[in-house]
Amino acid sequence: MSLPKVSIERPVTMVMGLIAIMILGIVALSRLPIDQLPNIEFPVLSVITSYEGASPQEVEKQVTRIIEAAVSGVNDIDHIESTSAEGQSVVTVYFNWGTDLDARASDIREKLDFVKKALPQDAGTPSVFKFSSAMLPIMMVSITGIDDQEALYTIADSQVKARLEQVSGVANVTVAGGVKKEVRVDVDRNRLQAYGIGIDTITTLLMVENQNQAGGYTYEGVYKYILRTEGEFKSLEDIKNVIIGVKNGVPVRLKEVANVYYAPSESQGIVRVNGKPAVNLFIYKEAGRNTVQVAKNVNKKLKEIQESLPPGVKLSVIFDNSKTINNSIKNVRDSALQGGILAVLILLLFLWNIRTVLIIAISIPTSIITTFVAMYFFNVTLNIVSLGGLALGVGMMVDSSIVVLENIFFYRQRGMGKYSAAVKGTEEVMLPVLASTFTTVAVFLPIVFVQGFTAQIFRDLALTVTISLLSSLVISITVVPMLASKLVHIEENRLLKPLEDGFLKYWNRFVSFYQKWLGKALRHKKKALTLIFGSFLVVGIIATIIIGKEGMPQSDEGQFNISVNFPTGTRIEYTDRLTKEIENRIIKALGSDLDSVVTRINSPGLFRSSGNEYTASIRVGLVEKSKRKIPTFKAIEKVRTILKDFPAKVNVNMWGFGGGGMTTSALTIEVQGDDLEQSDKIVKKIIEVVSRIKGVRNPQSNRSDALPEIVLRINREIAAKLGLNAYNLSQVIKTAFGGKTATQMRVEGDQFDIVVQLKEENRMSIEDVLNMQIPSPVGKLIPLSSIVNEVKGTGPIAIYRKNNRRMVTISLDSYGRTPDVLTREIKAAIKKEVFIPKGFTIEYGGSYKDMQESFQQLSLALLLAVILIYAIMASQFESYIAPFVIMFTVPFGYVGSVLFLLLFGKTLSTVSFIGVVILAGIVVNNGIILISFMNDMLKEGKEPDEVAMEAGVRRIRPIAMTVLTTILGLIPMAIGLGEGAELYSPLALSILGGLLISTLITLVAIPVIYSALRKRIPIKIHTD
Repeated sequence: MSLPKVSIERPVTMVMGLIAIMILGIVALSRLPIDQLPNIEFPVLSVITSYEGASPQEVEKQVTRIIEAAVSGVNDIDHIESTSAEGQSVVTVYFNWGTDLDARASDIREKLDFVKKALPQDAGTPSVFKFSSAMLPIMMVSITGIDDQEALYTIADSQVKARLEQVSGVANVTVAGGVKKEVRVDVDRNRLQAYGIGIDTITTLLMVENQNQAGGYTYEGVYKYILRTEGEFKSLEDIKNVIIGVKNGVPVRLKEVANVYYAPSESQGIVRVNGKPAVNLFIYKEAGRNTVQVAKNVNKKLKEIQESLPPGVKLSVIFDNSKTINNSIKNVRDSALQGGILAVLILLLFLWNIRTVLIIAISIPTSIITTFVAMYFFNVTLNIVSLGGLALGVGMMVDSSIVVLENIFFYRQRGMGKYSAAVKGTEEVMLPVLASTFTTVAVFLPIVFVQGFTAQIFRDLALTVTISLLSSLVISITVVPMLASKLVHIEENRLLKPLEDGFLKYWNRFVSFYQKWLGKALRHKKKALTLIFGSFLVVGIIATIIIGKEGMPQSDEGQFNISVNFPTGTRIEYTDRLTKEIENRIIKALGSDLDSVVTRINSPGLFRSSGNEYTASIRVGLVEKSKRKIPTFKAIEKVRTILKDFPAKVNVNMWGFGGGGMTTSALTIEVQGDDLEQSDKIVKKIIEVVSRIKGVRNPQSNRSDALPEIVLRINREIAAKLGLNAYNLSQVIKTAFGGKTATQMRVEGDQFDIVVQLKEENRMSIEDVLNMQIPSPVGKLIPLSSIVNEVKGTGPIAIYRKNNRRMVTISLDSYGRTPDVLTREIKAAIKKEVFIPKGFTIEYGGSYKDMQESFQQLSLALLLAVILIYAIMASQFESYIAPFVIMFTVPFGYVGSVLFLLLFGKTLSTVSFIGVVILAGIVVNNGIILISFMNDMLKEGKEPDEVAMEAGVRRIRPIAMTVLTTILGLIPMAIGLGEGAELYSPLALSILGGLLISTLITLVAIPVIYSALRKRIPIKIHTD
């Protein structure tokens, strides 16, 4: 017994099944995590190793190269990059997409265990770090209202941070800005030397004296007592009275050689929000938690905390990722709802039977609910990509039901009974319906197997479209015939009759027009096909050449970042003064479009990155998209214009996660070669050349100005005779001039670092350094100048390497030109004007490289999709030739996509290319319906031309219905006015344009090609 028969004969079972699915779907929906985008795990592992006090050259030689060599033997590596900066080595290993990072991390740790002994003794233990998009902060909160930076930091750290970390779903909270109080131990060099004590002795004694220790047990009578020594510092007096030595039998206390007092930390940096002193808190959620719910919990807690803060202190949410998520998801949800309504209206326009329309329309909510169940079991979040898949498929969910019900209706109009019409009408079209659904679903299989960022983003879309279409297929051959056998009537609807007659009048005119042109094409097959294929070939080639190409389309994020680079070594006071001027210019220029300006100088940032005194970072936040006059890219250009005359190097860059991934420069140019001096010359010339090219913005290299330095070269022979070594000397110098945290003191719940350093007047010049007296192991004071030689010069701030070669990277942005066009021009200019010496190579990267890689992967996906589609159709028709007739529709779909993208000012991006891949599975559906019908008619002995004409006229109505429901379902997405629209609008537009154009051509081309081939090539007709 066939499935339609079973469904018709067991209606109660079908209803119960529907109710069960609805209940499961509602429960699943309530438990689905909500996010803006799928969680992306980048195939990247970083090995971070500290080496305090070492220069970039020393870090590169003694740490970075050793670690690079160790990890290079790990499997699945794409390439290795490294950064050697002062006191730190970062080796970043890029793996192939799809690599098991946990296994590779384990391999790297094993390799590092073998080389630990080869690293310097005072280097830290290498740690392996894995990055994913879930590790980014979901909110940033600022605390403003008072000018006292120390008070702001205390409020943030002790009151706000602690309470926010108690909120359900919050993993941790980091604080940036403000002034942290610490205990300063400012040592007087002359007094210290008079007592013959070394500064390193002070740090060591403070650490060992500040301890409480368990001391075992003792007994007294029947009691057993725990012994404990108590030495922890509880006040400044405890620190001042620490004995650091003995002179002539008299104890020397710390207060005799140093001033001990509370003071603001020298390393907290500057943070401002809208020109006012501030402290920022970055809030991170726990892995797997619902971003929207966590943010809701945080906002609720912030209201409670605000009430307990001192008067004038204000908490403000600077960015809240949940707002973007809610707005984006609302827009996609609304698009799906609007598309569904439009699709139902089209059905009503053709059928003029409310019962019939409702039977078909039931496919939409049932398929969506079923998809929610699948999303829950496949651990897919509710995001704009997965919801975009539902919005994309909302018009296609009714296609199978339309074909089935239209055929049932056909037999009912010819007098067949309800039961018989439902069974025969469904069984007759079941095979082509299965084939057309499977061809659409088949295009998503290659997307799943495609590697790279593109696949990571769009797997959720593939899953939701696939599940929803398969659900709608099952409904069309079970629920639809069951309901049709009970509800379909053929009597006229008197209320809608006038409207129906009006529509049929115009529809019949269109059918007559189509019949006329199809007849002409069948009579002049060669001319018709030459005209169709020739014109589309020419148009397709021209359109492909003209259209701009890019990777992920840039989102209108409503935020961007400005980096202001002053000469290396500039003091923070000067950086701060000029940065305030930039802030004022921005506030004046952007006016009501501006929401916030967050400035950071020498303070941790959004990604827990550190800063320095000569670089300022300014985050500009705009008001919501619906409330501002200009898009983000125009705001950026406006800011660039007002800062052109600024007396510092100002770079204005996109910030955040435009287009679904971390924003990268339009193009990066990597100059690889080991001679840094020669690299600098090449880089300078390249920047000069590309700056003249139209559309280039912000050409800059990652090589900062050289940092002025004084190298103290140790005479190891003299040092050894005195019982000293390089490590002893470097630690003394570091403590004296850089300051060293010896230990911490806890007072009433607050913890304060105890920092030891020479007082300021003792560390103002190089003479102060050389006059340092170093105590030898025998107690004799040795002048530092007798052990070291002073060498002045400059050194790199950081050394970058890629695949074991030094590298300097030039990055640039584009304005008004697509990356592909700009890159071609830049390559030509560099080849013509820049001499590249032997031993140097140039590579191009950035979003241009990402585009090339994604296009290659998607081209492969398209090829695989076409092969799968052919295989499915060949199996259905039991013919090798018949599928070729239908495959002619695929290139027409591509041309239609490109034409529509050009018409609406869009580019051929990764997103629109995915639309082309999906389109390949959709455009063949109309051909499958036509070929199946023509094959059935040929069995009746009719001539090919007669069959082609009758099939075209007979099937134009269901084809028009399925195409128009799909197109109208996509229109709200294609218009794309809300947040997140940049991600799904090109996708919808690509499918919409391709489907419309290919359908118009298919209705003529397929019957003509089929008729022509039937007369020349015997196509086998499967008669089972």
